[in-house]
Amino acid sequence: MNYKQDNYEKAALLFQQALSLAVSAGNQAATADALDWLGDVYNAQCKYNEAEESYTQAQEIYVRIGSDRGRASTLRGLGELYRSQSNYTKAEEVYTQAQEIYARLGDDQRQANALDGLGEVYGSRAKYTEAEESYTRAHEIHARIGNDRGRANSLRGLGDVYRWQSKYTEAEESYNRAEEIYARIGDDLGRAYTLDGRGEVYSDQSKYTEAEESFSQAHEIHARIGNDLGRANALLGLGDAYCKQSKYTEAENSYTRAQEIYARLSNDLGRANTLYGIGHLRRKQGRNAEAASHYTWARELYAEIGITEDVEGCLRCLAKVSPDDDSFSTPPQESSHSAAPPTNLSQ
Repeated sequence: MNYKQDNYEKAALLFQQALSLAVSAGNQAATADALDWLGDVYNAQCKYNEAEESYTQAQEIYVRIGSDRGRASTLRGLGELYRSQSNYTKAEEVYTQAQEIYARLGDDQRQANALDGLGEVYGSRAKYTEAEESYTRAHEIHARIGNDRGRANSLRGLGDVYRWQSKYTEAEESYNRAEEIYARIGDDLGRAYTLDGRGEVYSDQSKYTEAEESFSQAHEIHARIGNDLGRANALLGLGDAYCKQSKYTEAENSYTRAQEIYARLSNDLGRANTLYGIGHLRRKQGRNAEAASHYTWARELYAEIGITEDVEGCLRCLAKVSPDDDSFSTPPQESSHSAAPPTNLSQ
């Protein structure tokens, strides 16, 4: 389909035409399908209000005509939408409903995709046990039905979960297995996200040359295929790597570019992580008042999202830049979360 080739405007036009024809013919099922497809297109374009409206209208029709599969599809779409907006409570709710419906229908691939979505949500909320369980279940299903892209997505998700817990050996192993599959099937988007994850592993271990190389390669791929969230994530990773090396100009440039994209996409987690990174940068520069402002803004966003671990991290950093502690000794631990790139890529 056109929207899977990033030709969003053309896809939207085609689905709008299909919607008009279905409405004129009084075909409720076709009307709901067109609305569901439009929701996917709007979601991919980060037009979240239009996407939510389309999914909601489609879901109402699917409920009326008794289409459980259709309902599950709109719930899956809403899960991706809410996750992109960092609304993890709603995302968890609708992904869970979608997974349960697909399991009841015996639709293994879509059930696994929904489990991947749940893994993303749990990981973003630092619920690592639940995240690992969801990704593992998804991987088992993908492997059983022979879905290589799904296997790679689940492995990459597991890599993220291990990285967030500083289990670097397990993380790198998962990323390597995912990248091998992505390379074999020619999935550039999956490769780019895996490079992002590996860059974080290198950066956390102070392997900055390798980190910069991984993030730069990821950014090039994301830019080429038009994935703005991926671009922002790679820029954030570069900013963190530069900051740790005291490359202040490069760090500020990367953070600024990332923040502009996250703001345009309304991605609160990305915005919070970037503010947190800028707080570290200002602290290393001895600009403690500015650091405190950025840590405070990041803390407020993390609190709204519901990531208690990072709220506490901001509070620890704020204590370091209080008026009675103007010294800078060792840099604080970086935020453990990326801006939650999707593991449930097109399958």
